[in-house]
Amino acid sequence: MKKLKKHTNRYTQIFQWAFIWTMVLFIAACHKDTEEPVVNERGDLISSTYNLKYTASDIRAILNLYDVDVDVNVQYDVSVYKVLYYTPGPDGTLLEASGAMMVPDVSEELPAISFHHGTETKRNLVASVSPVITGEGVAGLVSASLGFVSFLPDYLGLGDSDILHPYLHADLSAGAVIDLLRAGNAYCEENGILLNGDLYLGGYSEGGYVTLAAQREIEKQLSFEFHIVACAPQAGPYDLYETALYFLNLEEYPEPTFLAYMLTAYNDIYGWNRLAEIFNEPYAAKMPDLFDGTRTSGEIKNALPTKINELIQQSFMDGIEDGSEKAFLDALKENTLLDWTPQAPIRFYHSNGDEVVPYQNMLTAAQELKKNGAAKIETVTIEGLHHSKASLPAVTQMIEWFDSLRVSR
Repeated sequence: MKKLKKHTNRYTQIFQWAFIWTMVLFIAACHKDTEEPVVNERGDLISSTYNLKYTASDIRAILNLYDVDVDVNVQYDVSVYKVLYYTPGPDGTLLEASGAMMVPDVSEELPAISFHHGTETKRNLVASVSPVITGEGVAGLVSASLGFVSFLPDYLGLGDSDILHPYLHADLSAGAVIDLLRAGNAYCEENGILLNGDLYLGGYSEGGYVTLAAQREIEKQLSFEFHIVACAPQAGPYDLYETALYFLNLEEYPEPTFLAYMLTAYNDIYGWNRLAEIFNEPYAAKMPDLFDGTRTSGEIKNALPTKINELIQQSFMDGIEDGSEKAFLDALKENTLLDWTPQAPIRFYHSNGDEVVPYQNMLTAAQELKKNGAAKIETVTIEGLHHSKASLPAVTQMIEWFDSLRVSR
């Protein structure tokens, strides 16, 4: 009996251990089956790719090549990275977007600058592809060599993003900026790059519009996340409602690409499906191909008429005149940037000889934002230069201003 009892106890122990291991495996399997899937969020860093390093002497040579005279001390070598990140598209779905990040070779806490490029239609003519093929890329290199970490968003629809670029759409423009900053901040934190929390915003033409849109979004919704030291919008259509109506009332406009780009983008963003009601043929049928990211703005310009009545349907123009084109007029109002009170200092730059974006934009924006209660707004007039020629003095003056603020802090 004792022997039988001994065997019985041994079998009982084996059974108990087998039962325990079965339960462990069962629980583990259940846990695996019920594990929450990874949920991506806007601003998440997808990947970062090291491109190359520019020495300080390289950057000085680039400035000499382009005959840029900027009164700052270019001193640090700069490493350039391509960053992929998530940001919402027109329907709210998270999309991959790209941008450049430029990091100075210095071990101290650094401020950040986000610089925003002007109108671009060809997908690969952006800083994440090559900094030196774009004016904003060179501005980013110079800024980084002074001691800023430079961020240069490609925007949705450009760089690695293959949707139609949401041209002059305030929320989507601001989102692309903000989410690159979030992804870049994550990269810096993971890689021991020290940021001091100061942020500077600047850009020219469309980039001027994007700059003010980003400041508005940050100060209205995200002041707990970002601290803007200064903002320098340059030659942008901030009063988009009046600017668009002004263009459409002209007999002839020298840059039809801009008008066609905005109308085609809004048709896509808002789901109007009305290209044939907005544009005359043969241009209506051409718009999707013209703005598919494979053509330069010059190539698109050569395919379009400069006379407004040849490009735009008269019925559409009549609807704007009598107010029946409410969807379009509401979209212009929605994307006009004069309905808030800026907190950080703003210094606007614009040439009074600008033939593309009316100089009045700067005056109206400064007047309206001051009326809203903004106390720190300045305007800088560049004398007599056309739109493209005024970009260099505007950007160099911006860099000098930002650098003086950086040093004083």
